[in-house]
Amino acid sequence: MIAWQLLGVEIAESFHFGSQSEGTTTPGLNSDIDYLHSNKCVNIMTDWNDWESGMVNLLLFRDDTTPPQQYLLQVIKKYTPEPVTSIDDDRCMRKDSGQVLFSSERYKQEIERTVAVAHEGEVTKNGPSVSNLPNWDIVSAYHVCKPLPEIQHWIDRCRGRHWPPAKLLEASRRSPSFLVPAGHPDSDYKREEWRLSPNLIERMLMFSLNMTQIKCYISLKIIKNALLNKMVGDCTTSFHCKH
Repeated sequence: MIAWQLLGVEIAESFHFGSQSEGTTTPGLNSDIDYLHSNKCVNIMTDWNDWESGMVNLLLFRDDTTPPQQYLLQVIKKYTPEPVTSIDDDRCMRKDSGQVLFSSERYKQEIERTVAVAHEGEVTKNGPSVSNLPNWDIVSAYHVCKPLPEIQHWIDRCRGRHWPPAKLLEASRRSPSFLVPAGHPDSDYKREEWRLSPNLIERMLMFSLNMTQIKCYISLKIIKNALLNKMVGDCTTSFHCKH
């Protein structure tokens, strides 16, 4: 990694997300620390024009059965803009249609093995997170630099409203999103799917709230922990409180 830095090449980027970075927690909520590590050595293609020679190229796509905010990643050759047809990577599998996919579940399994060997401790998997640290959710993700249809639809729906302001919507349009290794539980391809995660946009929205809104949000989380969790378990999350 040092060699890459000396060459001026950024191969990864890390972020802290969640309530502890937003200032939306309070004693008793026992909020986790959310850490996201994004690998920039992989080029996520939204169309064939995004292909880059010499890079690990993965083409983002979905079909009629793919759930909302979920995507599949087709493996594309490094030196010619053509789909890979043979499997030589344990993290890949072949779809019924013949496309070679980069599997989110196998990707997490590889991370789990690597972390277990490096740290010789218990590894916990929770959704897209693979962590060896208590109270830490550590997610390995990929950058998506172009706005995807879900993001653009949300921006179009919000235009002309009092909030979010136009400046924030424009910043959201330019902001990268992430693909995190998590499939939809009811999908036939839940082990292969990746979930769109617009964490940076969500952070901008949270930072734009006023103090009254932040207090309201924290109060909802306290109610969730004190009452709702006893009735429905983990079915409600902080994400539901935000929305």
